[in-house]
Amino acid sequence: MHDIFPYDEDGRIILKDIYPVYECNSMCGCDKNCRNKILQNGVKVKLEIFETEKKGLSVRVGEAISRGTFVCEYIGEVLNDQEATKRYDKEGCSYLYHINSHIDVMSELVEGGTVSHVIDTTRCGNGSRFINHNFSPNLVTYQVLVDNMDSQLAHIGLYANHILITYLERNCLQCVNRN
Repeated sequence: MHDIFPYDEDGRIILKDIYPVYECNSMCGCDKNCRNKILQNGVKVKLEIFETEKKGLSVRVGEAISRGTFVCEYIGEVLNDQEATKRYDKEGCSYLYHINSHIDVMSELVEGGTVSHVIDTTRCGNGSRFINHNFSPNLVTYQVLVDNMDSQLAHIGLYANHILITYLERNCLQCVNRN
């Protein structure tokens, strides 16, 4: 059964982070309790946005979280690369995530090219924008495909990379910057 779903019986991700997650969608006959609708069912763990002494706002967990647990989705405005570049040059946005960061660079060299997309949480988004980048992250990102199978427009799910302990500033949520 593990080979069929990207999640185990407890809803924890079991795929390597280089693979996209395909969740059940509107074409499936399953209901919201399907074990393959983890990201779509939203945040189920306690998270806290708080002020750090040196880094501004950050996010930490409010309960122990097992490895592979879905923490939150990186949500914001989806922009094409050109619009994101213009906005960055004009406003100096710092909350940008390249959706195609999991895609092999060679896939962008296909004749006719592809349009890269970016999630910008500067103007709208959720608390995930306060998750810090780190090269020893405690979160890992996955592209999650639901109703749209275009990996350039995938949802970005953040999952626990190892067991997370509660409310310790040294355990601020951190995600690797794949850009």
